Amino acid sequence: MTCPRCACNTIETITTSPDPGVWEVLQCPRCLYMWRTTEPERRTQRHAYPVQFQMTAEDIANAIEVPTIPPLLSAATNGSRSAAERT
Repeated sequence: MTCPRCACNTIETITTSPDPGVWEVLQCPRCLYMWRTTEPERRTQRHAYPVQFQMTAEDIANAIEVPTIPPLLSAATNGSRSAAERT
């Protein structure tokens, strides 16, 4: 199997469906792209993946910055209620 985004040949299985064989969530360790095996070909196959979003190992190595994931908002700042408050 090959990563649809960067063509890496190493793909990791992150998780599988509770019912065996229904779907898997896969991830590329090089570009960190993740996909579910039930998604359409344009998300799961290199030949169908949008060309403007395809990457090479060189693109990744020369990336100026990998965006950081912002911290989760606390319930106090995002207005959501905890499970205890909803009951």
